[in-house]
Amino acid sequence: MSVAKEKEDPAPILSWSRRARILVADDDKFYLKIFSDLIAELGHDSLTVENGLEALEKVKDYRPDLVISDVVMPGMDGFELTKRLKHDPLTMYIPVLIITSLTDRESKVKGLDIGADELLSKPIDESEFRIRIKNMLKVKRYENFLVEHGKRLEGEVLNKDAQLHDAFEKIRNGYVETVYRLTLAAEYRDKETGGHIKRISLYSQILARYLGLPESKVESIFFASPMHDVGKIGIPDAILLKKGRHTIEEFDVMKTHTTIGGAILRDSDSEILKTAQEIALTHHESWNGAGYPLGLKGTEIPISGRIVHVADVYDALRSKRPYKEPFDHEITCSIMEAEIYRFDPTVYKAFVDCRDEFKRLFDEHQEEAI
Repeated sequence: MSVAKEKEDPAPILSWSRRARILVADDDKFYLKIFSDLIAELGHDSLTVENGLEALEKVKDYRPDLVISDVVMPGMDGFELTKRLKHDPLTMYIPVLIITSLTDRESKVKGLDIGADELLSKPIDESEFRIRIKNMLKVKRYENFLVEHGKRLEGEVLNKDAQLHDAFEKIRNGYVETVYRLTLAAEYRDKETGGHIKRISLYSQILARYLGLPESKVESIFFASPMHDVGKIGIPDAILLKKGRHTIEEFDVMKTHTTIGGAILRDSDSEILKTAQEIALTHHESWNGAGYPLGLKGTEIPISGRIVHVADVYDALRSKRPYKEPFDHEITCSIMEAEIYRFDPTVYKAFVDCRDEFKRLFDEHQEEAI
């Protein structure tokens, strides 16, 4: 597996001279090795992943010129991955080659119907694979040429649009960084870590995207979820930092971090802060109505709160706390299964399907202690 390190734009238009970027998704390491070797022989770069969820996570940073996906994968299959790519304006023009061991006509028709550009059957014929890749990249280059020609015709207008877009991105990035740093300030008293904050974002993004929420909502949850405990800034140190279990009275005070957070974040025009206010107030509500602070039940709880509730419980169980040692992944999943009544069944099922991704994200984001 190799990842190109371009000096120019991180996602340059595929030209006749540039090495193509190809993202390959397959849970079979044998085929991943075959595909990456064949791609390297063709003079291109590849990034390999083992499931559809990881492909969705990587595609927007890697910006591939072509996606190759197996159909049968855990969590999210190749059909669903293709559907998600083709429905997202940012990825809908990336050609997709589906590799499948399914031989029935219905499966092939389904693949084409959801937007796949080509299909190949396993076991693959290496010569046919090379030809299909060459032809798909050739078509992509012609499409890119037309796009570039259209951009040149737009001239000054396009240039102004690009300047406005860059200015908007700088403002947006500054806004997001400010939110992140304020969240770190609130978490600092609780001796949490930057890794914890990032993990909550990534878990929540995975669940929201797997549930098929609009990408705008996925983004709002991603940026808002780290603020779930911002209300802890109003909890006295003697309670917040206590080693050992809280008394009933202390826990009643601790629970007010939800209403404090909701009050801090209320009355904003920002969609991210509106979502953050929802999450801060409701991420301890339970599906069965036994949560706090409002005792909401079922779909009375906003979807953002239901998602972050699952993410927060997983990370809290995996992490060391003043009153407990960390649990490993399997024990954590067992505890959550025993308390399934707390969670939205649909969100919990998404967690079960994505549990390997949760473990990967926890293992990869352990640094950045505050």
